Amino acid sequence: MAKIGKTFTIDIDIYNWLEEHARKKERKVSYIVNMALRQIKQTTEQWKCSVCNTWNDIESKGCYVLTDGNFCEGVAPKT
Repeated sequence: MAKIGKTFTIDIDIYNWLEEHARKKERKVSYIVNMALRQIKQTTEQWKCSVCNTWNDIESKGCYVLTDGNFCEGVAPKT
C-alpha cells in the first residue's frame, strides 16, 4: 500500500484527543486517522442490514445474504 503525506487543519481539542487515543491504543496517530477515514468511506459506499448485520453495496435495495437456503429480508434504509 502506498503512503502519501497530506496536511489537514483540525481543532486543538480533536488533536489532543487524537494524540491521547493513539497513545492509549499504542498506535500511531496516522493509523487512527486512516482507520476512521476507512470507516467513513465504508458507510458512504455501503449500508448495514438491520436483520443480519451484513454490509451491502449502496446500490442494492435489499440484502442478498443466503442463510439456510433463504435470502435475508433486510432492505436498504431510506435516504
